[in-house]
Amino acid sequence: MTTNLASYPARVSPMLPYRQGLDPVRARVTAGHQLTNDQMMQAVEAAGQAPEVVHLPRGTHGPHPGDVLYWVTCVGGAGLLLIVATT
Repeated sequence: MTTNLASYPARVSPMLPYRQGLDPVRARVTAGHQLTNDQMMQAVEAAGQAPEVVHLPRGTHGPHPGDVLYWVTCVGGAGLLLIVATT
């Protein structure tokens, strides 16, 4: 090969459209105007409505067992790291 680009032109593959018309995936996906939390709160206050409050369903007493397991593991891991660091 030589460094002369005229002797080895770059091959260009033509970009053929997938189909004529809209892409079926992009046609299904839509997104509205995205608001920040501050903008949503201002809109709620301007409408004169109270902000939404999330209420737990009746019969749920205390934290979820998965949350307890997560925090016990985190605290246990931190404790083990402290033990290993001090010994």
